[in-house]
Amino acid sequence: MNTRNISFSEKKVSKNAVITLVMGIIILIGFVILTILSVVTGGGLNVIGGLIGCILMILAFFCVLWGVMSYDDAKTSQKYKISGICINIVAIFIGITFIMM
Repeated sequence: MNTRNISFSEKKVSKNAVITLVMGIIILIGFVILTILSVVTGGGLNVIGGLIGCILMILAFFCVLWGVMSYDDAKTSQKYKISGICINIVAIFIGITFIMM
């Protein structure tokens, strides 16, 4: 009987990739809450809503830069980095849309 030792070396998930993804999800939830509050108050979030939207958009821009510029070792998995960057880019476009409204 021939037996072989099969070893699977799993890569650790990158902390930077997870931070990028989680921040993108939090920013999108913030935009949803801001939209719901704006509808409920009948558009009564004039200056405050604009400031919160701008802060969320700047945070999303920072998260895109964080995801792109962060250095990760070759031993870490980049599994969540692309999806986190994409979510933050979507959040930036949502922020631009809200600011233009």
